Amino acid sequence: MVANALNLVDGKQVAVDFLKAHHLLIVGQTGSGKTTTTLSLLDQFQHENQTAIVLDPTGEYAQLPNAVTYTLGENAYLEAGKLSASELQEVLGIQMSPLLTEKLVQAIDALKVQHNLVQRPGCYQKLGRSIDQYSELLNQLNTWTSEYQIAQLPDQLVEEMVVPFPDSRADYHLLGQVYDHATISRAWTAMMNLRERLSTPYFRQIFDMDPHPGRAKTELSFVLKMFLAHRSSHRTLVIDLSLLKQFESRQGVIISYLLKIILNSRLKKRAAFPVNIVLDEAHRYLPANDGTLSHNGIFQVLREGRKVQLRMILTTQSPLDLPAKMRSQFNTVLIHRLLSVDELITLPTTVPFSTVAGLPTGQAFLQTPGGAQQVVVNTPEWWTN
Repeated sequence: MVANALNLVDGKQVAVDFLKAHHLLIVGQTGSGKTTTTLSLLDQFQHENQTAIVLDPTGEYAQLPNAVTYTLGENAYLEAGKLSASELQEVLGIQMSPLLTEKLVQAIDALKVQHNLVQRPGCYQKLGRSIDQYSELLNQLNTWTSEYQIAQLPDQLVEEMVVPFPDSRADYHLLGQVYDHATISRAWTAMMNLRERLSTPYFRQIFDMDPHPGRAKTELSFVLKMFLAHRSSHRTLVIDLSLLKQFESRQGVIISYLLKIILNSRLKKRAAFPVNIVLDEAHRYLPANDGTLSHNGIFQVLREGRKVQLRMILTTQSPLDLPAKMRSQFNTVLIHRLLSVDELITLPTTVPFSTVAGLPTGQAFLQTPGGAQQVVVNTPEWWTN
């Protein structure tokens, strides 16, 4: 018989169904047992055949048995050609003017036409091209034609800067007859910045821009969508993102992007089974500016995930590290030892601070809408053997 992840202090078992339709926040100072609790819950999910996805920025969850592990940069990659204009600006850490953002959208569409329909290398040349013929090509774009050669994007942006002749020779049935040199000149610095960001080691490694003959890799969005569509059989999907430690400032952006893929996949194709998403030390990957929180993938899953049976399990050292808007998404909290009363009063619990401050490692209070219970974490057998 497999032990439950959590027991009450009197030995009675606590079923993990307290998570049904709820997200779970696990808080506690370093060494209080948060990671042990998370691993124990994952162990319980496996034995109960519940699907779980771990986004692992440190590689610490490699020890989890029966895990299907994809490691970014080794056997997995992100497809740059699937990035939309807004996603591209987000992962590159750039913000273009409204005009250039509009041109970026057009450039991506043009490169999709060139790559998937015209099937020729290079940019899609717009000078002298018929508007009607180009519109027909755009109408042929579909989900299977979503990829494009992203390295060509800066050059394609120049192709978007075409206009009719400014005199009687103008032909308004064409996409353009001459380059708008004044607009190109104003946008040149931003376009050069885009070119430089696309060539950085960060982008080239994460999005696998350089060929690696003989090395088989799988695209991560495909892996996630497959796991979200089919119930796992006593397995956990671990996405090892330890490569991101080299690019600390961009960690949160990639994690946000992956969570948006998960959420959008479920919104488009709902499944009849829940998925538990685990993110350890989540405070490290949140935006510094609370004003951008609504665009963050973590917050979006917390806010919208429950209606498509996505349950988020976050751990953090202090609840004060999370914005108030994010904390409000949790009414189920596992409280390990905390350092200050200020941390405790931010949580939906009436457990006295003196009790929480004195908790030994491996014990916690499980706070649900029905009340608080003191629990003991059962360390998985495989961890101690």
